[in-house]
Amino acid sequence: MNIYHSFTQLKKLSAPVHWAIGFFDGVHEGHRRVIQSANTPGAMRGVLTFVPHPMALLRPNSAPLLLTPQAELKHRLLADLGVEVLLELPFTKELAALSPEVFIEQLCNACTVAGISVGDNWHFGKGGVGNADFIKKEAAKRGFRACISDMLMMEKDTVCSTRIRALLGEGNMDKTTQMLGRPFSIFGTVEHGQKLARKLGFPTANIALPASAALPCPGVYSVSATIKGQLCHGIANVGLRPTIQENIKITRLEAHFTDWNNGDFYGESIEVFLHSFIRKEQKFSSIEALKAQIEEDLNHLKH
Repeated sequence: MNIYHSFTQLKKLSAPVHWAIGFFDGVHEGHRRVIQSANTPGAMRGVLTFVPHPMALLRPNSAPLLLTPQAELKHRLLADLGVEVLLELPFTKELAALSPEVFIEQLCNACTVAGISVGDNWHFGKGGVGNADFIKKEAAKRGFRACISDMLMMEKDTVCSTRIRALLGEGNMDKTTQMLGRPFSIFGTVEHGQKLARKLGFPTANIALPASAALPCPGVYSVSATIKGQLCHGIANVGLRPTIQENIKITRLEAHFTDWNNGDFYGESIEVFLHSFIRKEQKFSSIEALKAQIEEDLNHLKH
């Protein structure tokens, strides 16, 4: 997948592109429908998106936390859908001020547009006045395909990033997985910790979580990850570790894999999949009580 960051860079493309346009946080099942509709014969499948989330510029206090805050993870999910060209436009005041007409004109001047795919609730351009109907009119005028996808519903529930964030915050991993089309995952680099869990007999992989990340309900989850080519299973705490005395509290994932015995993997980037919610995070009266609870939590992996 080739990644570009401006309209000008698209001029090097030799083939037409069918663009799926949107922010696509989480790359969930509804997004997949839009992206997979970008399938014009003879054209490359492209995704046009923005960095950062437009709300981070337009209304910072209302900007959502992100299901896929790390670019590397989002890129991989898009590539897995057969995306050949990714255009990540910096979302600036200048871009936000473009009218829908000028935005589409700049895209069409930069490359041969075979089609544009969007969700039927998508809005763009200054004041958000551009919409699916506008794309249809531009398609008729400029000669490209317009593919408009209806909102995807699951059990009378709308599949969208906002709804998935809410389900995640409730610890509803079954429905989160259903809407994402895969288990929710946390991606990051394994860092050195206090090694307290190791002393308790439960060595853990610690991943600090970015402030921009949408997180599940603080608590303990059954998890899996592929570490150096080996599929491993275990449990993980997501939260602030209230039992542990620390000068600075940082939200982190702390995972113990029961079937990993090949040494440390500090500095490794891993993706940890959260499968089921076991219990809420809590503060224990002692380290011994915490150890006893971890042993109880591990019993959930046997069922």
